[in-house]
Amino acid sequence: MSTNANVMETVEQAIQPAEEAARAAARAGSRARAKLEQTLGAAKASLHNGKERVRTTARHAAENTDGYVHSNPWSAIGIAAAAGAAIAVLLSRRMRR
Repeated sequence: MSTNANVMETVEQAIQPAEEAARAAARAGSRARAKLEQTLGAAKASLHNGKERVRTTARHAAENTDGYVHSNPWSAIGIAAAAGAAIAVLLSRRMRR
């Protein structure tokens, strides 16, 4: 019996460091997961805030443009015509190549 007891004790002693390592890895994994979740949460919040800023800025620019066009319709037509002419010149140069 003493041989079996010695073998069992030896096996238990061999397993103990592995069990401790497994517990330590689980704790480290848990901390890493918590850190990852925190980082992802911050990234999502930042993305949402950036999206809202872009939406607000675009809405503000559209409102200003609309106000300008209503206040100065002939200037807006001239600007649009000049932009169209510039695009036509650029495209015609590109087609020649």
